[in-house]
Amino acid sequence: KVQGATGYVVYWSDSKNGTYKKLATVKGTSAESTKFDTGKTYYFKVRAYTKTSGGNIYSAYSSVKSVTVK
Repeated sequence: KVQGATGYVVYWSDSKNGTYKKLATVKGTSAESTKFDTGKTYYFKVRAYTKTSGGNIYSAYSSVKSVTVK
């Protein structure tokens, strides 16, 4: 959780060094999806954003985390 963040953008890929696609923009600290296949490993990274009058300001990306779907 990033203090002062308006929300978070979650990105995913099917390989650690692959191309990441936007999964969701969320206001809280969790996101859910049913688009992933059982038994496969996926990779995720997140960045926080703060909404300002001039537009959104984004943080750097988080480190990559892997998740295997059960």
